[in-house]
Amino acid sequence: MLRHFLTLLVLPGLVVNSSSSRSSSEEEKEHDDGSREKESNGHHSNGHGVPWGYKDQTAWTFNFTDCSGKSQSPIDINTRRAIYDPTLPPISLEGYDLTDDSALTLWNNGHTLELILPNTMRIVTGFDHEFLAAQLHFHWGTPEVPGSEHTIDNVHFPAEIHVVHYNSKYANISEAASQSDGLVVLGGFIQIGLHENENYEKILAVITDVSIEESNTEIPGFNVRHLLPNKLDRFYRYNGSLTTPPCYQTVNWTIFNDTITVSRKQLKALENTLKAGQEEHLNKNFRAPQLLYGRHVLASFMASSTIKNPGLGRMGERNQSTEQSEGLSRGDILAIAFGVLFGVSLLCFLLYTYQQHRKYTSITKDPRQNVIYKPAMKAEA
Repeated sequence: MLRHFLTLLVLPGLVVNSSSSRSSSEEEKEHDDGSREKESNGHHSNGHGVPWGYKDQTAWTFNFTDCSGKSQSPIDINTRRAIYDPTLPPISLEGYDLTDDSALTLWNNGHTLELILPNTMRIVTGFDHEFLAAQLHFHWGTPEVPGSEHTIDNVHFPAEIHVVHYNSKYANISEAASQSDGLVVLGGFIQIGLHENENYEKILAVITDVSIEESNTEIPGFNVRHLLPNKLDRFYRYNGSLTTPPCYQTVNWTIFNDTITVSRKQLKALENTLKAGQEEHLNKNFRAPQLLYGRHVLASFMASSTIKNPGLGRMGERNQSTEQSEGLSRGDILAIAFGVLFGVSLLCFLLYTYQQHRKYTSITKDPRQNVIYKPAMKAEA
């Protein structure tokens, strides 16, 4: 574990210096002299040696070229525009059930709470290659401002978990970061439930030990699979970027439809415990949703509002008929039906009124209506 941790700390240069072939990866991590970004998620005080923060996200585009690209993350997932793709294979995980004698390093890197994972954890099916785990981290807000990065139909969730993996055909995550098939990230939405989540408590129980930026601690291994939703078969898929500088557009995102629940107390611990710098609270560490610019979001399941296109190739283009039918939800159809019904009813009423008016007009114009009837008078004998 120590060797793996040291490897993660010295990976940096490959990510910073690799400006070519970027199209499908996620959050990187580097921690070398504080002069390079974190290799697996880009989460440190510097990207190319340039400090950054969440308060002024527009400044990212000036210091990091990719942050102004057209394949950025996170995004809003519009369920009406998601395309059902039955060819998306189910995701299968192995090695996630860690024994308690395998220590995991938890640390506060100044931008998130991160847990370093052993590469014995892996995704064995769901993609074209095996993907090895590197780390997981969280994004959150405040009690007033929900802090998930991705949104569903413009709705934010209280928090979001990202589990970062790299392609097993590469030597390490730093090498994989610049490759189009290099990284895969599994994302899940965190909501408030009625009960405490005992699996999240394994992390949150020691969160005070890493309250100061750059502090770390070790926790016993546990079943990391339980940090994700119970079912992994319903998910959205799209190509995007790191959600932090340097915003490399090299991430293959999988966002699960089912959510994870934690107690209000547990979420509060995440929102209020960590610090960035000396005094500043570490919260609202989420990037605003980015524009799609023509990208397509695929869905592994068929929902009432999901576009069905069985002939679509993975991450492929929609056909013309799909484009034309896009956007007609059940509500749209009902609205159109009621509109047509109202129009027909109005037309019938107008026709009836017109006929009645004509009938009345014809009566008033009848010359006989002006004749005064006088019965004949019979002369008396």
